Amino acid sequence: MRKWFKGSLLSCALAVVLGASQAWAQEPGIFRYAEQVKLITMDPQQQSGSGVPFLRPVYESLFEKGPDGENLPLLATDYEVDGLDVTITLREGVSFSNGEAFNAEVAAANINRGVELGIVEGLKTVEGAEAADEYTLRIKLKEFDPAIISTLCYTGGMMLAPAAMADPALDRNPIGTGPYVYDKAESREGEVRVYTPNPTYWDKDKIGLARYEVWEIPDDTARLNALKTGQIDAGNWLSNPQAAIIDRTPGLKLVRNNGGLNYHVILSDREGTVVPAFTDPLVRKAMAHSIDREAFNKAIQFGLAAQSFQPYGKGDWAYDPALEGVYEYDLDKARELMAESNFPDGFTFDMPSIPIYQSRLEALAGFFQEIGITMNIVPVEPGTLARRSRTTDFPATNLVWNTITDPKFLALRYIYEDAAYNPFKAKPSEKLLALAEQGLTSVETDVRAPVYKEMAAQLAEEAFLIFVTNAPILIGASESTDANPTVVYRYGEDSINLRGLTAND
Repeated sequence: MRKWFKGSLLSCALAVVLGASQAWAQEPGIFRYAEQVKLITMDPQQQSGSGVPFLRPVYESLFEKGPDGENLPLLATDYEVDGLDVTITLREGVSFSNGEAFNAEVAAANINRGVELGIVEGLKTVEGAEAADEYTLRIKLKEFDPAIISTLCYTGGMMLAPAAMADPALDRNPIGTGPYVYDKAESREGEVRVYTPNPTYWDKDKIGLARYEVWEIPDDTARLNALKTGQIDAGNWLSNPQAAIIDRTPGLKLVRNNGGLNYHVILSDREGTVVPAFTDPLVRKAMAHSIDREAFNKAIQFGLAAQSFQPYGKGDWAYDPALEGVYEYDLDKARELMAESNFPDGFTFDMPSIPIYQSRLEALAGFFQEIGITMNIVPVEPGTLARRSRTTDFPATNLVWNTITDPKFLALRYIYEDAAYNPFKAKPSEKLLALAEQGLTSVETDVRAPVYKEMAAQLAEEAFLIFVTNAPILIGASESTDANPTVVYRYGEDSINLRGLTAND
């Protein structure tokens, strides 16, 4: 059982008051941020990949992550978890930007809509939600979920106005409780999204900008030039040549945010519906051994990453040092495994690619070619990779996993038969299924850690997830942005906390 206590709430309230005086230390101005993916939707419950910076100005979640990853109240003020029952007390006096009231009935409708849509993985453990009274929300779980409050810190906990939920054009007409509103007239499709202050915001002292812009710049070089010329104040990057240039350019700063992006290959068709070779564990292990991760990091990620063999990063409570090097680069062994497999002559498969992953996939294709496997790289529209990866369009895919994500999501994304990125509905092994269930029996990390270490070892044994490298979340910023004390990057995200953010001097 977990609960917010009066003391912690008072501390949060004091922080709000103290932060407010800083927020208006200068005249409101403009802050410009750049996303590396194009906007697909402004419906958070339909959002399945990157693009959260487009949502954060408008939507607020029930909870948010603190600087050390702790769960803090935002639209909620208190919570209690008792087995399968979650009771949340909501903040009073909050309205949506269109004037509609925020209350438990609306919050329950949001949660139930997210459950029905089935896109947000963290809500898969939820049976449903209801209003106990005007400001008390009750969530019923299908199974014990030690990370349910963390889920409600992100898109799973973002609150939409009733009118927005009923709007068939919600993907471009967001209405939330956040400090800013979307200015459709000023925005330009495929170029820039403009946000202006929300006149009904419940905490007006936290609005420090006259205008916030999110630029859509998928091309890494164009985004770098925009940062150099002052077109943008900050933006997100993967570990690539442009990030390395930022890291050594006077006047620019490469920020390494907490959390990490673990780049990995998913062999989705592991029962061989399209690619029979993916059923063979010897083939999968051969592919894992064929990747020279150190060379990949140096050539493709410019030394900004580290080789990876498991879902977690060093220092994480579930990280297991015993798995380091489990699939060390060994071309001879990879070839031996292929020769022993049922597919000694190799095979061909298709892999989806977006521009920011093109060089990564070209390198992987070269490694696989060395053991007789041809990987055809198929371009897809930027911003659609996660969505396409949930379909049977491709037998394999490549994504990033945020290493601060609760390990329960391994099952929700990859292991369960109805997992988000198990589009071919492959049945999990009994051992993986048992470990997934065991990992949900406690909230204590010292109890859960051995379970998820064993799960990582079993994933390595089955090798349908091939982990390649782990890099920090990278944000490129101007010197003035780096010196701006109101710029606070959200824990484990590539976005800025807009509450209290002011423009650079």
